[in-house]
Amino acid sequence: MWSVVSAESAPTPTRLRPRRTSARSPTASASRNRKAWGGFADWFEETHGAQLARYGGMAWTSFRVPESRLRMLGDVRGKDILELGCGAARWSIALVNAGARVVGLDVTPRRLEQARELARRAGVNLKLIESGAESVPLPDRSFDIIFCDIGAMSFADPYRTVPEARRLLRVGGRLVFSTESPLRWVFWDARRDRLSVRPQRPYFGLHRVDLGKHEKTVEFNLPYGEWIRLFRENGFEVERMLELPFPARGSSSFLRPSDVRWARQWPWETIWSVRKTGGHGARTPRPSSRRQASR
Repeated sequence: MWSVVSAESAPTPTRLRPRRTSARSPTASASRNRKAWGGFADWFEETHGAQLARYGGMAWTSFRVPESRLRMLGDVRGKDILELGCGAARWSIALVNAGARVVGLDVTPRRLEQARELARRAGVNLKLIESGAESVPLPDRSFDIIFCDIGAMSFADPYRTVPEARRLLRVGGRLVFSTESPLRWVFWDARRDRLSVRPQRPYFGLHRVDLGKHEKTVEFNLPYGEWIRLFRENGFEVERMLELPFPARGSSSFLRPSDVRWARQWPWETIWSVRKTGGHGARTPRPSSRRQASR
C-alpha cells in the first residue's frame, strides 16, 4: 500500500491530502521497478549525482540540457507541480526555490530517503509521496504541471499514466516529460547489452521493454504515432516534441563512448509537452498482448 511521506516541517495542504479511497495494488511492473531501484539507488547517486546536479538540477535528458535554454516548463512561479518519479528530487527542490508549490512522487523508499536528505541540506520544504504513477493518491485537478525527466513516464505503463495525468491536471495544465526514444529500443542488442546500427526488433507494437538481467527493471515506450493517438484520446494536444542530438562537446556519465557515437546519429531521448484541453477525451484503449518488446 502506498503512503504519503512528507518531508519534515512541510505540512500537506488540505486539498492535497490523500484521497480516502481503497488503495489500488501496485502493478507487477511497479513492484519490480521498486525492488530494482531500491537495490541500485545508492550506486546511481554515487555514479550520476554530480551530473544530475548540473545547472542547479534543472536540466533535461541524459545530456543535461538546461531548462533555461529549452523553457519546457516556462514560468513556474505560483504553479502547483507534480514530479512523477522524482528520485532524489533535485528538480523538485530547484522548482521550489523558483517559486513553485511542488510535490515529488516516487515508488522507491530509498530514493525518497535521498530526496529528503537533499531537501534538508537545501533548507527546502518539499512534499514527498511514496506511490506508483499509475494510481496517484491525490485529488482530481490538483496541478498546473505534471512532469518528469526520465522518470515514471519511462518506468510505468503510459496506457495508465496518461489518463492519470489527465485526472490530476487542471484544464489547460501541461504534461511535460522526457523519455527514451522508441528507436533506442528498436536498435538495442540485448545479447551484447549495447546499441546496434541495425534494427533488433520491430518498431510497430513497441510497448513493454524488459531490461532483464542487465538492469532488472521494466520500461515502457510507444511508437510516435501511438503516443500522439494516446494523448489525443485522453484530451491532450501536443505542443512540442524535441529530439536532441548529443552535443558536439558534450559529456554524460550515462553514456558509453559507443552510445555517444550512436546518439549523434539517431535520437537517444525525446521530450514531450502536451496540454490538457477542455474536452472529456475518449476512452483509453487497452494495450494488446502484442504491444511489447523484450530484451
